[in-house]
Amino acid sequence: MEKNLAKPIEQRFQEEGNKKILTTSSAFGILRKGLIENLGFKRAKGFLLRYGWNLGVSDAVEAMQTNTNIDFLIKQASILHLSTGHIGDIQSERFIEMKDADQIKSIHGKGKWIDSFEANEHKKHHGLSNTPTCHTLTGYASGYMSTICKKNIIVKEITCIAKGDAECSFEMRLQEAWGPEIQEELKYYHETNIIEELEYTYEQLLEQRNYIETVSKFHKKLTESVSNGSDLQEITDTSYKLLGIPISIEDLSFQKIVYAGLEEEEYLSLNQDLKENLLRKNRNSTHIQPHFNETTRLKTVNQERLITPIIVQRKVIGYCTFHYKKDTAKSSESEIMFIERVANAASLYLLNEKTSFEALEKMKGYFLEQILKGQYSSKDEIINRGRYMGFNFAAPFYLAALDFKEKSAVQENSKDSIEQIMETIVKFLDIQGIKALIGQYESRIVMLFPATTNLITNLEKIIRHLENRNAHYLYKIGVSDETLDIENILESLDESLIALRLSTDKKVIDFKELGIVGVLISSKNISGIKKIAKQELGSLYQLGDAKKTELIKTLYVFLANGGKLQQTMDELCLSMSGLMYRINKLEALMKKDLRDPAQSYQLLLILDSLLALGELEI
Repeated sequence: MEKNLAKPIEQRFQEEGNKKILTTSSAFGILRKGLIENLGFKRAKGFLLRYGWNLGVSDAVEAMQTNTNIDFLIKQASILHLSTGHIGDIQSERFIEMKDADQIKSIHGKGKWIDSFEANEHKKHHGLSNTPTCHTLTGYASGYMSTICKKNIIVKEITCIAKGDAECSFEMRLQEAWGPEIQEELKYYHETNIIEELEYTYEQLLEQRNYIETVSKFHKKLTESVSNGSDLQEITDTSYKLLGIPISIEDLSFQKIVYAGLEEEEYLSLNQDLKENLLRKNRNSTHIQPHFNETTRLKTVNQERLITPIIVQRKVIGYCTFHYKKDTAKSSESEIMFIERVANAASLYLLNEKTSFEALEKMKGYFLEQILKGQYSSKDEIINRGRYMGFNFAAPFYLAALDFKEKSAVQENSKDSIEQIMETIVKFLDIQGIKALIGQYESRIVMLFPATTNLITNLEKIIRHLENRNAHYLYKIGVSDETLDIENILESLDESLIALRLSTDKKVIDFKELGIVGVLISSKNISGIKKIAKQELGSLYQLGDAKKTELIKTLYVFLANGGKLQQTMDELCLSMSGLMYRINKLEALMKKDLRDPAQSYQLLLILDSLLALGELEI
């Protein structure tokens, strides 16, 4: 810039043959539109700036032939600019500091162009712009002022109606007074040789081709790795070997799955640093840790990460991460394509694992359902088939039945809900290394476990895991007694369902805990139990549902608390007089003394039996 502007004016412009021509704003707008469409915005901007500069220099040279006084020439600037027809009017003010009568020391000016033809034509042909568009006006003012002041003066448009501003405004300063702010703008005043640009473009295309070729080779290596049966650890090792960037694959909570290129202690320290940083940033959020659905850069004081989601069947299930430690090279745009290829390879592997795992588990579940429905002809057939599933049905086992209900309202368990909960349980058991067959029976989930000493503990873990994953449901599990013969599986199913019905307070109840009630119900003397219930409960058994529920619940709680009035009052939220009224009414209806231990025990046994049969809900 300095080199071109420093040339003597007479060398740059010759008056001979320098004739002015007239054109319309519409015609110039079409020319401008063609320049932008054919040269691109940046090259067109440079062309228009230089075109305006030359117009300004030409007018300045012509004005200086009649008067060389700087004050006169500056006043002429507005008149000459208006005469071009580029603007409807101009408003400006300037502060000039002179070294002497002919040389300026500094200049600072501000102003606005009114009714800029260039801004209007840009809006007409291209719509709103992201940057100012009055390039010809800017170049004209810069060229004129630089010529008359014999110093490089740069005018810069600040606001523009073509970008949605209220007016086209500008500022004027000496080139050196702008400082670094103007450096990018100065490039447009230099005419670039088209051959040089083509060479530069070719180099960029060559670089891009080499980059795409590198990405393609990288992708091919990863795809071959997955095709050859590599697991996630081998995929991350391959990526680190090819790129030299530390990499990890983590779940949605940033818990480690695999990593490469980092020592364990270092990885754990960086992971802790990230979690603490996310926790601080999301204190006011409903989620402790945010979810990322697109490639994102995360920075802390100690590290930078480039993460991208791993998506399987349209769900984000984890993240692939490139690690950049403190004081090392930072992530670049080009590495986004690499990390997304790694994430794709991880997605393919996990999809394959998920499909295989789900297929096997569905086959196991179907196998259990067939056994429960009695679709196998012999015990030997079940045992032989079980061996292929990895189960020894010649050994003892337990059967557990799980039920779940909405907390807000009791309703039927939907098929989708059951399948989602089954999938959650299956994945949890797989992670915990617990062997089980899982299937459906009516609206409940049934699980068969080999005999183990910590079964109840494992079932309690399952419920806690389900509550953490979906807290909208209440979960209960009933467990059968230990069964030695697969042919007795239906009895085990009955036992687990009986235990499930009687699990009023406990989340997991063992059939063995039911004592005589369990034995009574498992005898299948259902009609006899109902007959005894009607006989012992008397007219209470004939009451309407609302009254029956209220009185029977009072009776059950009173008997379960051993006839203790205070505990019964607290549990039912009744006053002493209200409780005594109900007890007296119960004794009158049943013609029994509830303080008689023998009668109380028998009544409690009957109510437990009705609960186990599903006749009552308390």
